Amino acid sequence: MIKNVLFSAIIIMTQCFVAWSQSDTICNASFEDSLASWGVISNGGSVANASISSDAAYSGNLGLILEAENVALPSSSCALTSCLLNLEQGSYYRISFWAKSDTQESLLVVLQPTSAPFTNYAEATFNTSSTWTQYELYTADSNAVAGLKIKVKPEASGVYYFDDFLMEGITALPTNTVVCNPDFENGLGEWTQSANGGSIDAVVESTEVQNGASSAKVTASNTESGQPILSSCKSDVEQGKKYEISFWMKSDLGGETVVATSSLSASPYTNYGQTSITLTNSWTEYSFITEADTTVYSNVRLAKFKFLNDGVYYVDNITIEVVPPQPLFCDGDFETGITDWTQTVNNEAIASISVTPSQAQNGLQSAMVLLNTPGTTNGSVQLSSCPTDVVQDSTYTVSFWVKGSAGGLNFNAITAFSSAPYTALSSNSFQTNSDWTEYCYTFSHDSTVIGGIRLLKLQFLDAGTYYIDNATVQDESYICSSAPPSSVIEHSFNELNLWPNPSSGALHLECTSSISNLFIKDLSGKVILSKSLSVEHSIIDISEVKAGTYFIVAELESGALIQKRWIKL
Repeated sequence: MIKNVLFSAIIIMTQCFVAWSQSDTICNASFEDSLASWGVISNGGSVANASISSDAAYSGNLGLILEAENVALPSSSCALTSCLLNLEQGSYYRISFWAKSDTQESLLVVLQPTSAPFTNYAEATFNTSSTWTQYELYTADSNAVAGLKIKVKPEASGVYYFDDFLMEGITALPTNTVVCNPDFENGLGEWTQSANGGSIDAVVESTEVQNGASSAKVTASNTESGQPILSSCKSDVEQGKKYEISFWMKSDLGGETVVATSSLSASPYTNYGQTSITLTNSWTEYSFITEADTTVYSNVRLAKFKFLNDGVYYVDNITIEVVPPQPLFCDGDFETGITDWTQTVNNEAIASISVTPSQAQNGLQSAMVLLNTPGTTNGSVQLSSCPTDVVQDSTYTVSFWVKGSAGGLNFNAITAFSSAPYTALSSNSFQTNSDWTEYCYTFSHDSTVIGGIRLLKLQFLDAGTYYIDNATVQDESYICSSAPPSSVIEHSFNELNLWPNPSSGALHLECTSSISNLFIKDLSGKVILSKSLSVEHSIIDISEVKAGTYFIVAELESGALIQKRWIKL
């Protein structure tokens, strides 16, 4: 609204209101139309006067001054009130305003009905200052509600200035992910202790501390009847983000078990991350990852500690850090088993998938697929890694080792989305050798994906035994140990130039000597494309070559061979 009215002093006394129609827009939000649609109320012995003045303008010409006297909560209070407002179904709302005060006291701001029950659909307390500051609060849910008013309640006597109120619909609420009082320097007031069938006594400790002046000392007993719990305040978690929760803990004796989780504060108490630890009697840092597939507001206790044994425990210095998206393999070396890999045997296939100590490329064991009868589709027998992240426009190299009971067993290696329609980002066909062999391929994606990509989906196509080990993800510069056939040697490396590299449509080659034959080979040594050239410069159409990492092998007229690595986008 353009402010063009200069008005110095219109006063409204308590209990004076002007009618206004209901909407989800604040009426006369900048006070340019005098005091229309605004009112003040007083309870007990408080007195509130509102006036319009150019001295209260943050922007434009006019603002509102609220003088509050004899405020003594809870019996004596006053409030500035807006016109009637509605909330529309499916929308969240952001309420903002500019304010300052002479006395720098606090304001309680609520959005609530004009009659009982006085449910607060938005609520926040702000500490004012002598300079103009914008304050914000948000509605708690997206239900349709009618007949509400914004009420601004000074928590102490003083003179307050207001301007430029705004209420706007938003599609989602901002998140605030926090562990309140994470170092216990301000006591245990924001922490909850639950006996949960056992007994718990949590107090502030000033002697046994890891950081600062205080820690939490927890005495757990009667744990054979139930495991007591110490929980942080309710917080938000945001969809698409991973959080690392770190904390320091010890016990008097050592050897006790504690389960640390991030979980819903109410039934069904869903866990979004957890770890089980065995304590020592010295301070040790522990951590775990928390993530949720939907945004949860004000209902997740990010640090919840369950004490499984009787004992005296100490907790301190809890921190939260947003973990940047990154691809990883869960149990890529199978040393802790195969439970994080998805096993598929269907479509009339007969096969078993397990881990075995009889074969290992690295460590003590590997995964073993014993395929007796192939199924009717390529995906009949599969072993798929856990869902993970990828970052927009990053190029990754997937590396893994396979050994067959015989050479020539066919299998596919795919990177794909973990949910329907399971779009592949890279699809590759390989054959086993009878010795351990490293297989590699590259892939990239044009957007960041959180927890939605399976880096390696292996499809086993021929009857036989396959051993898999040491699956890793590397950057695009990684050089696979499996070289092209030994007849190809690297010679006069600088004689051959390739550009662009990486490339997607056309590949330029220039050599100081005449090239008689050109080969493009994949990382297993298979020839993907060959051309007879007899030239020193050539442009090769590589649009039909699949994305991945390849070797360009140039055979010169002299018989020398030059090899260079090339990435197809």
